[in-house]
Amino acid sequence: MNTGKNIIKRIIKALPLMAVVAALFFSAPVFAQDSLRPAVLKVFEDAGGKVDFIGASHGLDGWIITNPEGKVQTVYTTQDGALVSGMMFSPDGKLETDKQLDSYHKRTTGDQSAAPGAQDSTSSKSEKLYAETEKAGWVALGKSDAPYLYIFMNVNCDHCQAFWKDLASSVKDGKLQVRLVPYGEVAENRDGGAALLSADNPEDAWNAYVAGDKAALGKDKIKQENYQKMDANTEMVKNWKLAGPPFSLYRRPSDGILTAIVGRPENVMLLLAEFIK
Repeated sequence: MNTGKNIIKRIIKALPLMAVVAALFFSAPVFAQDSLRPAVLKVFEDAGGKVDFIGASHGLDGWIITNPEGKVQTVYTTQDGALVSGMMFSPDGKLETDKQLDSYHKRTTGDQSAAPGAQDSTSSKSEKLYAETEKAGWVALGKSDAPYLYIFMNVNCDHCQAFWKDLASSVKDGKLQVRLVPYGEVAENRDGGAALLSADNPEDAWNAYVAGDKAALGKDKIKQENYQKMDANTEMVKNWKLAGPPFSLYRRPSDGILTAIVGRPENVMLLLAEFIK
């Protein structure tokens, strides 16, 4: 195994600079370590390199590897952990890697969307969770063009409501968008969450509910199909073993790094600093 590591260390020092990867990628951030990440990528990191996920396509996970001298290479990993160096072309002959790199650049310069194909990733746990969250049942509170974070919550959770109060003024001022992902099996949480997902104006309904107007999320407000969204959210929380509530997840606008927060932050100003310039 030591021989293999030494070979990889020599490879990372000799990585060619791919012409397709512009200089703007040299300072790419390192995303949080993933427990599912192939061992061969961890070896590159141990050797002083950086590894960033760029997307999943055609059964392969794509990555940018940056060596200590700043030279970069695109590689792909298979489901069993093998590594292939180079570019990917789709069956119609188009350069799939180019699309992934373009999306990656956008994510590192303000775009908070999921990496392409991340929901199908077999080795980036954090990106897969984020992609699934983007497709979960949620309501957006705040301006549509404001930077956003997701909060998995129970509508009757005291900590969740207190957390919302911490953020409410920034949402009202248009500096932040909060995407609430309600879940819960207890009847009052399931009903209240379904009502929140059904609300024509979820921000007004949620503010009224937090202020004590329980009728704002009454059963009479529920559209039956939103029970399915609630149950799917609850199942997602179980499958991922998400701690909380609340459990927050966001892509940092400044550099694209994914961040998760369990519970109500002790210093909300540090959190807001991630979003407000």
